[in-house]
Amino acid sequence: MALSVRVLVLVLAGIALGTPLSAQLVTPRTVPVHQADQFDLLPSSRAGMAGLWIALDDTLLDPFVNPAKATRHRQNAFFALPYAHSISGQRGGGRTVPLGGYFSGGAWSGAATVAVQQLNRANTTFGTPLSQRSATNQYATGVIARRFGSGVSLGASVFLAGLGAVDGVDLLYAGSDSIRQDGSMADLRLGLTREWAGNRVFELVLVHNRTSMVHDVHTTTFGWDSTRRLWGAQSATWDHNADRTNIWGLHTEYVRPFGREGWRVGWLATANRISHPKIPNYRLMNIPRDPGFTNSFNAGVGFAKVQGATSFGIDFIYEPIFSDTWADAASDTARVGGGVIRAGGRTVENTFRFANSKMRIGIGREHAHRKDSSVVSGLQFGLAIGTVNYRLQQRNNVQGTSRVQDESWIEWAPTLGYRYRARDIEFMYNVRLTCLSGSRCMSFPFGQGDDVSIAAPAPAAPGVIAAPAAPLTFDGGRSMVHRFMVTIPIR
Repeated sequence: MALSVRVLVLVLAGIALGTPLSAQLVTPRTVPVHQADQFDLLPSSRAGMAGLWIALDDTLLDPFVNPAKATRHRQNAFFALPYAHSISGQRGGGRTVPLGGYFSGGAWSGAATVAVQQLNRANTTFGTPLSQRSATNQYATGVIARRFGSGVSLGASVFLAGLGAVDGVDLLYAGSDSIRQDGSMADLRLGLTREWAGNRVFELVLVHNRTSMVHDVHTTTFGWDSTRRLWGAQSATWDHNADRTNIWGLHTEYVRPFGREGWRVGWLATANRISHPKIPNYRLMNIPRDPGFTNSFNAGVGFAKVQGATSFGIDFIYEPIFSDTWADAASDTARVGGGVIRAGGRTVENTFRFANSKMRIGIGREHAHRKDSSVVSGLQFGLAIGTVNYRLQQRNNVQGTSRVQDESWIEWAPTLGYRYRARDIEFMYNVRLTCLSGSRCMSFPFGQGDDVSIAAPAPAAPGVIAAPAAPLTFDGGRSMVHRFMVTIPIR
């Protein structure tokens, strides 16, 4: 029996290397598989500034992060957000077209999006059937909010996804030649904001997230047929793997001005309880029936300055995560040295302790055109940095052995954005590159290891928790995202 247990947690978390939605859903990740760009579905006015958001408002994104903030929109508008993402080494990618809008009437406001996505499957070869080379996903989001007296707003939102595939899953079933994925995601949010004079804001968000996926994995075994004296296929098998994850989360923030000249400071705190009633039996581990629980938290502080046409900000977030997973015995199992583990007892126990951190820094500058002051254009620059640090303590109750493994890496994501705004249209373009320090895409003087990708602005940022049996060599690949957005006000 292998000693490692992998858990694929598909979470509606979002904009992250600490972006708003990921701050509300804090999920563990022990393998640098890249998935989040697939879910980069939501509009953002700060995407080119590395997704800064703690002390800096993002008028386009905020209603989807905390539905109560939809009340800040007093104008109707329509937007289109086509984008393409790619992962190096034929590890995935795709094309996505989200459409949506904002509306307001009286004390009520809201927002909605729908999106269709074509996802490219990883490592497909010539002659692979079309159904195995790509998959189709559909997404929908709805937000409704109401303003009350004394600066109070309440809101609710729902996000639904029908998934034919998720980036990175193909890489987690080593040796398979076909994987059929099917499933769904649902994310429900209740939000509250309270605003006081002096631009002070408190917010609270309750989140419930459910994921249900199925992975049907086909594997062909090759070998030598001594009867026919030929090398070829000897057997073919289908394995059915279910993946179910349930999350409850509570998130709070407080932002206020400080000092002079447009400075603001903000704080956040998040607590999540994650249950894994059914975890896939990845071929790399071959350990069935492996549930688990995770308690995850974060705390962060952000500083921002908006003065005239210049915006600047920096965010710091610390994420302690405590996760326990295990494999249970399908039948009575003998212990080495004597004794029996009864059916349902734990054969392998994994304890993870994470101490992750995230930082974002960004700057933006806009200027009005001389001939028409209503026409504004500008540039944005940003850099997101994330560290993953965890210790695994693993106990094999069958063999009577234990071991400890430490892993860590640093991830970098530079961003660039351009924005053009006129009275009757707004256009934005953003590009983001994601890689590990020491890799070919960026030359920073610290860190070594495989190329990896960090979570990007998204309503669903997946995570992976695994108990690796050896030092990590998993190569998640570099990623590139190109996003275009057109917004047209409705008057």
